[in-house]
Amino acid sequence: MISQKQKMKMQQKLTPQQLLLMRLLQLPATRLEQKIKEEMEKNPMLEVEEHDESPYESEITDDIDENEGEEDFRGLDMDDYFDDDYSYRERLEKDRNVEERQIEYADGMSFTESLLRQLRLRNLTEREQAIGNEIIGSIDGSGYLGRDIQLIANDLAFRSNIDVSDDEIEKILHIIQSFDPAGVGARNLQECLSLQLHRIEAPDKDTKNATLIVDKYFTQLSNKHYSSLMTSMKIDEATLNRALDTIRHLNPKPGWGREDEHKGARYIIPDFIVAREGENLSFTLSEHNRPKLHINSEYTEMLQQLSQQKKLSNNDRDTVQFIKSKSDAAQWLIDTLQQRQVTLSNTMAAIMEYQRNYFISGDTADLRPMRLKDIAAKTNYDESTISRVVNEKYVQTEFGTFLLKELFSKAVANKQGEVVLTGHIKEALQAAIDNEDKQHPLTDEALTKKLQEQGFNLSRRTVTKYREGMGIPVGRMRKELNN
Repeated sequence: MISQKQKMKMQQKLTPQQLLLMRLLQLPATRLEQKIKEEMEKNPMLEVEEHDESPYESEITDDIDENEGEEDFRGLDMDDYFDDDYSYRERLEKDRNVEERQIEYADGMSFTESLLRQLRLRNLTEREQAIGNEIIGSIDGSGYLGRDIQLIANDLAFRSNIDVSDDEIEKILHIIQSFDPAGVGARNLQECLSLQLHRIEAPDKDTKNATLIVDKYFTQLSNKHYSSLMTSMKIDEATLNRALDTIRHLNPKPGWGREDEHKGARYIIPDFIVAREGENLSFTLSEHNRPKLHINSEYTEMLQQLSQQKKLSNNDRDTVQFIKSKSDAAQWLIDTLQQRQVTLSNTMAAIMEYQRNYFISGDTADLRPMRLKDIAAKTNYDESTISRVVNEKYVQTEFGTFLLKELFSKAVANKQGEVVLTGHIKEALQAAIDNEDKQHPLTDEALTKKLQEQGFNLSRRTVTKYREGMGIPVGRMRKELNN
């Protein structure tokens, strides 16, 4: 016999507006502008007020290394191919707040626009174009597909009401992986290198060996088991070195290293502009963070006129329902953007108060240890909210423009009881690794002893944690082949 029972339970759920706010908080000024353009294309009720050029558009930072943007990956050591930049992809699916470096070019076509243009040139159906747009929207600044196929399918079903299979997404992904730059749309480093190698026309013997290593012996390559590689492939050390040199010529981050495009200036649009007058500090939000949106008055008047009619035709009822739904969505976005501005302002004010001495002097010695929970306590926001606010946001000061996230750091006490920022410890750790014998790299125990000799009271486990956090592989993986 089936029995019925009543049960009460408390469950906290985020409203759609809260979810929208969380997504908008993560966006820096440039991507917020793009998001608003997309919303305006979908919703005719949204309009933006025309205004003169933002004063901040002409205050673009000039303190960029002249050689930046001309990075040549051919000089990389194999260590650069196997750092934590590519082992974090699974964590990225769980935590969308992980920092992704974005590059903005001063003129011309952006990376995403270039991919979308190549997609439009393909003879695809409207459904395939929609799938391709979603895939390209999930490609990060490094050129990698930052989301799982299943998650892309879920987003298409939720946002566009398109029910797709994994095979359909894979089919369009393979098309995108044939786009320029070579290697774009890869899901991991192995696939990225393989895509580039298979695109080489008339490959020579060294290229064929490099392709075989990447496709079949990638685990041995990434672990630097060179002796095992030579045995498996039945080649000598000189042949292996030539194959490795071919791999070194590949671009591990195809989204960053487009050498033929925009070799000139790259720029940053700051999200916050800090000003100092004597001992007084103030800040403003970038104009890009303060879009002036309003609801289209023509549609509003049309709705009022239709509402006054006693009898409506079926077409008029559909029109009223359409205008109401789009008007509600537009007002929802406007309210959420205003809430975003308030959250950004409150968080920045708390950070400036906490790091007041640093913003006045510009001396890193004045930086205080600061954690997300310190600012969360000052603002009464959740730590996850603070994390979203500082994600990818730049602050412009009279002594430079930098990521807001760089102000957050922990601290430990040294042997003398003095508080030392973890950034200083990481600098010392990096120096020790830079100066090590690459044929006999230091173990974590040896690194711990070196840091202890410098006065840092650290355990081996802590050193390992810092090393992994800096994306530095273990000692055996830093070992270089004797050329």
